[in-house]
Amino acid sequence: MAGKGEVVAAVDFGSHAIRVLIGRRFPDGMTKILGYGSAPSHECVSFGAIQDADGAAHAFKSALKDAKRMANERIFTIYCGIQGNTIRSSVREGKVQIENEIVKPEHLIKVRENASLGISGPDVRPISCIMSEEWRVDDMRVSDPIDMRGTVLQGHIRFTQLSVFLENNLRACIEGQGVEIADFVFTPLAAAHGCLTREDKNIGAAVVNLGATSTGIAVYQNGYVVEASAHNWGSGLIISDVAAGLKVSFEEATELVVDYGINLQMLEERDKDDKDKSGSAADNVPIKLTHTVTGAPSTVPKSFLDHIIFERGDELADQICNFLNDKKLLYALPRGIVLTGGGANIINQDILITRKSGVDTRIGVPVGFDEVPDPVDTPEWTSVTGILNYAFAHRRANRRGRGGAGYKNDNSSWEAVRRFLNRFFV
Repeated sequence: MAGKGEVVAAVDFGSHAIRVLIGRRFPDGMTKILGYGSAPSHECVSFGAIQDADGAAHAFKSALKDAKRMANERIFTIYCGIQGNTIRSSVREGKVQIENEIVKPEHLIKVRENASLGISGPDVRPISCIMSEEWRVDDMRVSDPIDMRGTVLQGHIRFTQLSVFLENNLRACIEGQGVEIADFVFTPLAAAHGCLTREDKNIGAAVVNLGATSTGIAVYQNGYVVEASAHNWGSGLIISDVAAGLKVSFEEATELVVDYGINLQMLEERDKDDKDKSGSAADNVPIKLTHTVTGAPSTVPKSFLDHIIFERGDELADQICNFLNDKKLLYALPRGIVLTGGGANIINQDILITRKSGVDTRIGVPVGFDEVPDPVDTPEWTSVTGILNYAFAHRRANRRGRGGAGYKNDNSSWEAVRRFLNRFFV
């Protein structure tokens, strides 16, 4: 691994936790995670939107501090995931004539500008992801059009309509710690970048990022994104139901959901006649509760907890399957469904989706790195590792002139010197 390479940072503002990663790509192409940090959101973030500015700033500061300490690196810029109930994602087409019949970076910029016409507004602005662009030169698909010869460049560009409200509040939170945002990434796409291999994307797979208050779905076919969306339902609904039904704290409800998971026997018994639903003795074993509200029972039958978890888990599985089926994508997934996010840790949620959809479903974990620390090698870290993968791809594209911005290593020593000189001499 000759040379130090470049350092990039990524952050994911989740409803359960704010996570920060710092990574390095070496000149030989190897990538390594240098540091990571996580801090509970404590309800200061919901569905991608900051609800409590002070709380979010404190959590981000804590996560960033831990990641920087571990990495032993200074961070001046960071790539940020974003989603919300006001965000929409769609594909637009743009094209330009190629002067001198050789594609140059300015042609790509012009195609993006043409494709984005009409989708800006006072409350939203379009952002694109270089990892979800499809290019054609004279109607022939190419992966990198730079220096290709032809007469017409055409691009199918996936835009995310970024809410100005979400952007402004995320910027204020991040810049309050002396860090600038290098770029935004739509979180459902980030989750896919974090857990899918190139073969998965080419053959066809769906990534379902099951978070606490939202679920992102991204579908790849033939190497390109064919669907990317965010939905305002997530695994937190299971926890809320358990907390309400058992009259316990959210912390204890979370532990109960993770420890017991989904009882698949309930799926098998649901269609039986009532006389056949005898239930086992284990189903009626009492579960001791430790943080109940005043006057609530301190024990409940396991069957009662199983019923609550199963009904909401079954509903989530139906919502996922129905969405993919309505889009006519459910049976076009040879590599199956990949379940990520904190909801993927619920025991048997993946098996329940498999049985209801008829499509193989597996748990996704971070890919694309030569080394992944054990605490990061989990489903809930896929989004932020995907943001980090995107950051490296964005830097490569900028060096090639594909990114539409001049390339520089914003977390380099030279950047530290530049900021010092600007502070005292400009």
